Amino acid sequence: MSESPLRTRCHAIVLAGGASRRMGTRKERLDLNGEPNLLRLCRLLHGMADRVTVVTDARETYSFLPEDIAVVRDRVPDRGPVGGICTGMGVSDAPLQLVAGCDYPLVSEQAWFRLLRQLEANPNADAVVPVAFGKEHPLCAVYRARTLPLWEAALAAGELRVRRTVDRMSTVFRRMEDEEEAEYVNMNEPEDYAAVKERLS
Repeated sequence: MSESPLRTRCHAIVLAGGASRRMGTRKERLDLNGEPNLLRLCRLLHGMADRVTVVTDARETYSFLPEDIAVVRDRVPDRGPVGGICTGMGVSDAPLQLVAGCDYPLVSEQAWFRLLRQLEANPNADAVVPVAFGKEHPLCAVYRARTLPLWEAALAAGELRVRRTVDRMSTVFRRMEDEEEAEYVNMNEPEDYAAVKERLS
């Protein structure tokens, strides 16, 4: 994928500013096979996107990230993923925007490529959102840059539910096959972290 011209049209946004209350610690710093979750995720996404931007709150620094990974602070603090998406999309004019939460450490490069390919095959669609385990995963999805005004309008209105903004788009919901679903484990609690570590080992 690294040599594909599609890569030059992609920007990846990693949302790393969550409080992680259920996990009890910052998810981006969790160790996965000897490296921080955030570093592993950025490394994978850099194979898909020409540029990777980590959006975080004002309290965090990540000295373990390489210099070619940008770190920006939430433009408007404490506005959750909607605020993070606005901040991330605002620093890149790439037409395709990959949005990745730190909750999804198992999603492969191939899975991202399938989402990108489906969006490219549907020029009238604004987004491709995966569906796995009967749930939609809009924080592990691909959006067109033209959706930024919708995210900005939601932020201005105080509408912080991601699904509400997705509902205003022309969205393709991609249902995962059984063998694909396991990649979309949502790592929110210590038991999820233990399961992810076991799978990676």
